[in-house]
Amino acid sequence: MHMLSPRQIHLDFHTSELIPGVGAEFDPQEFAQTMADAHVSSATVFARGHHGWLYYDSKAFPERVHPGLACRDLMPQQVRALHEKGIRAPIYITVQWDYYTAQNHPEWLARNPDGSLVGNGFDTAGFYQTLCINTGYRDFLKAQVKEVIDLLGDELDGIFFDIVGVRPCTCATCRKLMKKTCLNFADPADARLFAKRSLDEFQTDMSAFVRQYRPEATIYYNAGHVGPSVKATKDSYSHFELESLPSGGWGYLHFPTAARYARKLGLDCMGMTGKFHTAWGDFHSLKNQAALEFEAFRMLSFGFACSIGDQLEPRGKLGRATYRLIGRVYEQFERYEDWARPSKALTEAAVYTAEDPLYSSGLSDEILGVCQMLEELSLQFDILDREMSPEGYKLVIIPENFRGDAQFAAMIDAYVANGGRVIACGRGGADEAGNYPASFGVRCIGDNPLYPDFIQGNSPMAVGLDEEGEYAIYQQGVLLESDTAKPMLMAVAPYFTRTAEHFCSHRYTPSAHGEAYPVAYENNGVIVFGHPMFAQYRANAPQWVKILMGNAIDRLLDSRLIRHDGPSTVAVSVLAQPEKQRTNVHILTYIPVRKSAEIDIVEERTCVRNLTLAVDIPGGFSKARLVPSGVELPVADGKITVPEVDGYAIVELT
Repeated sequence: MHMLSPRQIHLDFHTSELIPGVGAEFDPQEFAQTMADAHVSSATVFARGHHGWLYYDSKAFPERVHPGLACRDLMPQQVRALHEKGIRAPIYITVQWDYYTAQNHPEWLARNPDGSLVGNGFDTAGFYQTLCINTGYRDFLKAQVKEVIDLLGDELDGIFFDIVGVRPCTCATCRKLMKKTCLNFADPADARLFAKRSLDEFQTDMSAFVRQYRPEATIYYNAGHVGPSVKATKDSYSHFELESLPSGGWGYLHFPTAARYARKLGLDCMGMTGKFHTAWGDFHSLKNQAALEFEAFRMLSFGFACSIGDQLEPRGKLGRATYRLIGRVYEQFERYEDWARPSKALTEAAVYTAEDPLYSSGLSDEILGVCQMLEELSLQFDILDREMSPEGYKLVIIPENFRGDAQFAAMIDAYVANGGRVIACGRGGADEAGNYPASFGVRCIGDNPLYPDFIQGNSPMAVGLDEEGEYAIYQQGVLLESDTAKPMLMAVAPYFTRTAEHFCSHRYTPSAHGEAYPVAYENNGVIVFGHPMFAQYRANAPQWVKILMGNAIDRLLDSRLIRHDGPSTVAVSVLAQPEKQRTNVHILTYIPVRKSAEIDIVEERTCVRNLTLAVDIPGGFSKARLVPSGVELPVADGKITVPEVDGYAIVELT
């Protein structure tokens, strides 16, 4: 497996043709020294950005050289200056967005079935028209890539291809190709299937093209998300970079969710955030240092490398304040990274995702709710797609939006027969007809017509709730029945479901305090909830939903890899380094706060004192110490107390 350079900068440079003096203040030595002083080990620099302009003196495409480019060999100078400091310099090349190409080659633009543009039109600001990779545009793209390869030769470290996602197109070229394969361009499902096949073929073709000249070059195709859509062509990648600016459109839950799937694909991974207060293109802004620390250290807690996005200003001079900020974070990152890279995450549970491989972006409320809840419960888990085996995990969790089939049911039944444990919610794991795997021991008899309904606090699995309380589950569940499974959770119905003709008060009808009915069953190591617990938690995070799920996990698992007595905002992960004969517990105590209308903010570190960890890892341990400080911590019956965690701490176990 190719190991990434650990501390990267992604140096955006989308610069309008209306701006003169591009690169006029570029000083190669100052540029590279600024990076080195900030503890940067790799920096992605631009050959061609979204405006479509080239940042080098192109012989093949002189018309595409930025008209205001004062430093004619800006990109090659950046590469050579960085190399002199021992810093890698992969090359950025845009793919599906290119404003110059969109304007000058309308025959290469992706089209909707009605002939309109995929993406934005030319009547709005931005370069968000989409180019079709099945047209002559691919020939141009290869020619431009080849020019960069020839220009840099052995100095080419890698290529970052950006904006490479599944984007259905029904341009004239695509319509002809679809017809040859008996696909109907007017059918959205056919168009998407064709788009996915086209993308897979493009990536395979382009990687082979690059590798015939530079077999050691890193290659990455960025779609803004790493999910099941990349698995079919993962051999076209050298690694994964998980673009996930929490202050952009992703949010703080995106990275830990996507990371738990990406790390299952067998390639080294890097997280990508930004120095921006908001998102890409936010010039002259700085993220709070505590936020950048949290984002970088969270990547490290997964064993990932880190990339921080910046944007070079048009005149080619790096912002001193930006690199002082990055340097303060990367200096700490460098001290910690030996206890994370390389490593393997120790996990005890697997969550199945319903994410569709025909889509290259987007996470469901259900999978985000799973991630939020299980992180707060400190369960160590991976995320799997339906083709991945559950073997090796103590527990499988199936969210309510995951639909099974005969093959999946057989796999799960075999897993349970071998001692595996399962938690499913709603129709999770059931096929389209509503049939669960046989090992579940329950039947779905349809949607519950009376909702919201109310969990009874005196149910066997409601430990921690008030025994006299009734707790609303706001989202509609399904009705379950069983001849053999044991009812574990009871609920009562409202007087009636809220409609235009039947309503009470502001939100929903209260409990009628009638006869209770089962809403969760346990059957030989399988617990099925009738409610959509994870989508419910994502919607408004009722604590009672998390308590119920925690109780279910504790019923099924005799032991856990790790527990702690701190607040639910503490995040812990366990990374094994067998070659160094140690296991490392990473602890994060930063707390994002929604103090603005648009984004979560981390303004300061949060200190947690006297945090006790109960650890039960394979092989055990006898010694614990804080690293890199080396402070020894007493160990008693698998428990360790950390005197203070000021934002981030690593406990080494040997």
